[in-house]
Amino acid sequence: MTEALEDSTLKEMDPEKETLFFQFDASTVPDDMAEVMKSIKELAENMLFHWKTFPIILPPSITEVVGEATVPQDGEKETLHKGKINFNDLFKAPTFDELDQVAMNSSGSLKKLTDKQLQDVWNHGQFEVDSINFPGQVHKWRLTRLLQKGSLTAQDSLLNDLALVLRLLIITARNRFVSHFFSVSDSFRGLGIGFTKLLDILIGVPSTTSGDLDGKIQDEHMRYLVAELDIKPHCKKDFQTFCTYVKEKCEQLQADSSKGTPIRPPPIPYSYQTPSGLDIDLRLFNKDLINNCLPILSSILDRGSRGWHVQYRQKLIRELQGKGLTNEEISKRVNASIMDEYLDRVFSAICSNTELDNLQQGIGKLLVEQAKTVIAMKKAVNNVQVKMVKHKEKLISHLKSGYRVKSRIEPWMNEQIRAFETEFVEQNLWSAHEEAISICEDEGLKQAVYFLKRDLNFLKQREAVLIKELGKVRYPKRRFTFATRIWLPQNYIVLKKIGNQQERIPTVVMNTQSPPNSSLALGEGDRVVSYTVEKSHQRVTSSRYPFWRWWNYLHRTWTWTWNAIFVLGVVIPWCSSISLRALFSIKPFIPDTTLSQNDGKLYRNSYATTQTLCSRLSRLWVNVWESRKKFEDAPDQGFLGKSLTRHINRFWNYVMKGACGTVILVLFFPVCCVVTSTASLTAAVTAPLWMPAVTLFVHISFFLVFDFDCPDESNRLFLIFEALLGRIVLQGLIQPIAALLTGGILCPLAALAVSIFGLLRRTGRGAWDTVMYFTVVKSRGRVPAKDSFVARRIAGPGLASNYYFQIQMEQALAALDSRMEQDELEAWKSHVTKVIELPKEKYSLFVEQCFKPFSADVVQEGVYKRLCAETSQYLTDLTMKVKNREKNLNTGLHPDIQRRIKLPERELKLSILNAAKMLDKFYTERVFPKLLIPEVDFWEGKGLEFRDWRGLASKKFIEVFSKTFLIPLEDTDNHFELEVNHINMERYMKMLATGDFHDDLDLVTEIHTPSGEVTVKAPQLDLHFFDPSQVILQTTRYHTPRSRSKPWKPVLKELQFDKLQIPLPIPHPVVIAVLIYNRDHDQNPIVYEDVYCQRILRATKEVPFVAMGESVSSDMCDIELSTPENTIDSEQTFCHLAQQERTFSEENMTYPFNHSPVPERRVQVVVHSMLDRSEGRGRARGKGRGAEQEKDDGQARVVYAEKEKDNSCVVNFSDFDNGDDDPAMV
Repeated sequence: MTEALEDSTLKEMDPEKETLFFQFDASTVPDDMAEVMKSIKELAENMLFHWKTFPIILPPSITEVVGEATVPQDGEKETLHKGKINFNDLFKAPTFDELDQVAMNSSGSLKKLTDKQLQDVWNHGQFEVDSINFPGQVHKWRLTRLLQKGSLTAQDSLLNDLALVLRLLIITARNRFVSHFFSVSDSFRGLGIGFTKLLDILIGVPSTTSGDLDGKIQDEHMRYLVAELDIKPHCKKDFQTFCTYVKEKCEQLQADSSKGTPIRPPPIPYSYQTPSGLDIDLRLFNKDLINNCLPILSSILDRGSRGWHVQYRQKLIRELQGKGLTNEEISKRVNASIMDEYLDRVFSAICSNTELDNLQQGIGKLLVEQAKTVIAMKKAVNNVQVKMVKHKEKLISHLKSGYRVKSRIEPWMNEQIRAFETEFVEQNLWSAHEEAISICEDEGLKQAVYFLKRDLNFLKQREAVLIKELGKVRYPKRRFTFATRIWLPQNYIVLKKIGNQQERIPTVVMNTQSPPNSSLALGEGDRVVSYTVEKSHQRVTSSRYPFWRWWNYLHRTWTWTWNAIFVLGVVIPWCSSISLRALFSIKPFIPDTTLSQNDGKLYRNSYATTQTLCSRLSRLWVNVWESRKKFEDAPDQGFLGKSLTRHINRFWNYVMKGACGTVILVLFFPVCCVVTSTASLTAAVTAPLWMPAVTLFVHISFFLVFDFDCPDESNRLFLIFEALLGRIVLQGLIQPIAALLTGGILCPLAALAVSIFGLLRRTGRGAWDTVMYFTVVKSRGRVPAKDSFVARRIAGPGLASNYYFQIQMEQALAALDSRMEQDELEAWKSHVTKVIELPKEKYSLFVEQCFKPFSADVVQEGVYKRLCAETSQYLTDLTMKVKNREKNLNTGLHPDIQRRIKLPERELKLSILNAAKMLDKFYTERVFPKLLIPEVDFWEGKGLEFRDWRGLASKKFIEVFSKTFLIPLEDTDNHFELEVNHINMERYMKMLATGDFHDDLDLVTEIHTPSGEVTVKAPQLDLHFFDPSQVILQTTRYHTPRSRSKPWKPVLKELQFDKLQIPLPIPHPVVIAVLIYNRDHDQNPIVYEDVYCQRILRATKEVPFVAMGESVSSDMCDIELSTPENTIDSEQTFCHLAQQERTFSEENMTYPFNHSPVPERRVQVVVHSMLDRSEGRGRARGKGRGAEQEKDDGQARVVYAEKEKDNSCVVNFSDFDNGDDDPAMV
């Protein structure tokens, strides 16, 4: 098709080809190379060419056809003359300046007001004048309030004044007694808070919290959903094996978690049953299985939405429009019907898909039931929300009609709406559950019905009780730790940790320096041994009980006193660098100790060596001697020579450094040591006397300045001032007096004043309007010709924004003709561009085919550069000519005018039918031959049926004008006419005259005319609907938006609209198995809350899905990993070195397998895995999956890695040998 179009284009424009000639100097290259280059030159000149001339001849256009046009002159029509069509003159906006014509009568004087206009002035203070140039339109004038306000307008002002009076009495005055802001009730609350804060400052009021109550309720919720489930008989052996393994592994990790031990979980039971015998299938909770299903589901969902919904949509619209429904109702019904049809197609495809059956038998039906359950729950929630909105709209309508004055008070309306919302939520809190259960029962979703009923029973019967009981368990908001330093190293507490066991050992202090620590100390059966030392005793208090501040004071005083005595009486005078010991000792000493990780003993810390007076003098003169020796050993190569600089060096070292340093040390160092030590010892002895006062001052500063012990996140600055001034004085004492005065006196007086003012204003306005009406308006009122301070035009042609322009059918068809030519021009331009660039493309192809094996490429030089310049020039000429043509085809419509253009119903139908005829002829002959895509793809891209010319006509009219063009112009619409300016429309008039479309008018009405406001969405379904682990909707919380910027506005809590979580929070089958085991073994259960149990379960969730065969081993199962892409023979590489380090060392991982082979029976299993997928779902490395697969020495392992570096969970699967020997296992 493209080649035929190129041939036709070449034939029409007749461009001239010319061979490309290449020049090179053969003398500059070897002879054998010159022969090759000549051959290539001949081949290139035979194959390559360029356009010597390329005339740009645009397709014929109506703008170049000479026609006849009429030119009005002096109000009369002249004879026709020849002229070209210019679409810029197609639409002429009307002139709205007609005020002089409207205001003047036949005698040239201003018209007096009619009786109807006078009546409008009396009622509304405004009047209307009919337009002359725009029939059906009126000019509306409003008089100044000095002349007339209008009786009805004055009555509305009186109602507003009465509404203000009622607001002062029933809202403002009431809120001064009972409200959250500036009220008597708020003053009592402020007094309570103030006295509580004072009491907290004095003694410490208990401050506790219930902890994560929502999390606890959620855990109980999940457990209740599966509390009745039991293991199916054929899975009990696997269940016992798995639970025994978890319990033993937890005990093993609790004994020693320092070394990674392989985790080889047995198969997980996914099938359960209820007491009534209902089977519960939870296979979709396996991440590996669901991740294998998702790509297949995505493909099915994509195919299910193609090729049918366009035709189905048109059929539905045609049927529903014949019933006289509104566009909104049609949109809802069409979208619902299309979605139902889409779901039927998709669900049928899923159930019959062989790929899903190959993964797991019956998994397709399970996926469909899961999606249907989620859809039913979302539908139930949406229905309740719609019901809420409808009832709310009815309430607002009732309030406005039944309470004409109160409905004008916004706070009162908000109170009524809030009360309705609260009552509705209370009455319909379980409606979503009940409706979802009903829908699922109709669909036959027994498993979903069971869990929905369990969920509803928990929320109705157990949630409130649990909240009350769990809320009684209180935890302190803040804990305080006070550490008292241990003075003697012999009393330090040394702890020895072996695995997870910790014990205290005798403290041994060595006088030697510590040996270097080894990086890893092994012992006690190759378990890691570590030592820690505690150099202080810690005491803990909390804000749980009363008088906790005094307890903090006593503990802080005790701790600070002993720590001060230790620092002032021991550290400074005996251990510091200015201590008495540093003054009188000969050698340096080491006062501090450090713990050795080799043997757990305390050794002297070499980094804490303290110099004495003698050692300092010794080091000083050693430094002098080394400096002199270094000077004398250096060669004499300086500027002045050593004979002179030797004396300077001696003076500097012996006098400045040695003598002066010695004098300073001998004179000042002893004094500093004696004074500092004496003062420190004195302070240490008197510490029990002054330390309580210091801590008391600190505690007083806490509530005077900043409270460091505050248990919550409230204000911590200036607590005493907040309690006394803010809460008690201002809020508790002054506020009630001011609130009583405001609510009891000021508000009633203000209401009385407003009511008197309103009545006086209404009476005065009525008298004034009556006098002015009969004395001025009625006798002297005239229709004005311009605006003034007395009368101002507020509406009319050219002023209103809700008006439309009516055009003729000929204008619409002419605009469509312009658009069709632009479409043809666009297609033609793309093809001519391709023809112009043909030499350049062939040149690039030639070079690529010949020289790509030699890594050569085209360079922008020589012949190719000239070819590119020539092609660019031709393209520039083409673009300029196309732009000139598009300029002639432009209708010049302003966007504001475009969206206002409309046609009456019959003219719109005829325009669409004639446009369809024009498009059929034009596109078939002039556009489709130039398209680069097949015609079928063109119609599919437009969202239309094949050869749906009426639909294409509607879309083209939308492009030319706007979507509102397809909505017929009603008689009640405010509209004006757009005239034609100097264009002959005879061609289109003949087309309309010769067309006979009487039988097709109704068809156009049903399909296209009202579709401008019919919104139909393409059907789609989220993949998360098939995954029960994906949280789609936690709960629905409903609230009416309120302004929060003003403190006196009530802060309203969000209403919990319903408690239906989508999907239901069903726990993972791993958790269910542990819960069932604990239910049956309450004397010796698995500690579910234990951190090691949680890690084992979390690792088990990442194991690929295992479908058990007929033979199941009673021991731990070895699982052979097998996927279509990754077999057990393929080597799995890590994506990052850190992941290799986070697994365990190869020695630790493989040690048990190399030394203790244990025979076992072979197990027939199938593992479905997608560990090689690059996306987040189903990955065996990275964040998406916690498992990593690698092969080493015949062992295939899946290693569970967490973000935190926890090496306690390693999932290890041993693959089978091909021989007769049984695999080894631990």
